[in-house]
Amino acid sequence: MYGICTLPLCPVRAEASDKAELVDELLFGDRITVLERLEKWSRVRCVEYDYDGWVDNKQYTIVKSDDYEAIGRWKGVVAEPLMYVSLGEDSFLAPMGAKLPESVGQGLSHPVDLAVKLLHTPYLWGGKSCMGIDCSGLTQVVHRVCGVQLPRDASQQANCGQSVDSIDVAKPNDLCFFTKVQDREAKIIHVGIYMGQNSIIHASGQVRIDRIDGCGIFNTELGQYTHYLHSIRRM
Repeated sequence: MYGICTLPLCPVRAEASDKAELVDELLFGDRITVLERLEKWSRVRCVEYDYDGWVDNKQYTIVKSDDYEAIGRWKGVVAEPLMYVSLGEDSFLAPMGAKLPESVGQGLSHPVDLAVKLLHTPYLWGGKSCMGIDCSGLTQVVHRVCGVQLPRDASQQANCGQSVDSIDVAKPNDLCFFTKVQDREAKIIHVGIYMGQNSIIHASGQVRIDRIDGCGIFNTELGQYTHYLHSIRRM
């Protein structure tokens, strides 16, 4: 069974409950495969980046295979934090990264430029919009606008692209990955976008710009390193 997100965004939860952890948000135009459909909830897989979770049955639309394939050929993508969209008789605000049937003339974009538009967006675990976003949601959304579909989680994104040797040779738009402790064997738990000149934009408390060096992210407000650099990848 196939479906599509027909709301501006749709919560994806870890379990079939409104109280369950938010793990992702589908954006308008995202296609899903329905893996299991219960009375109120469905376990779905977002085919755009192969991620599973539970969504409320009232928050997506079942479509036929022909429509599913046609939606997969949509070329438009929202490049502003929010854009007022009219489709037929329906009008709504769509978030950055939402897919549309027609191009909306965003032109050539770069991840850093798009991320700056989301500055001060509050951090939200599982979030992917200007109402709330997490670190890997930020990188995923801005790369989608640029025509690159990344996986959902930071640890998955760290397997994409090409390796960059050090922060000294990093270029703007490279993705930097971090651990919580100063140990290269530790789990990757954070990602941000290198801006050049030892600055990084990332979602931590809010979408913010901080200093970065070979050790990691240094928060000048706290006077300490908050994340330790693990690796750098060029998409």
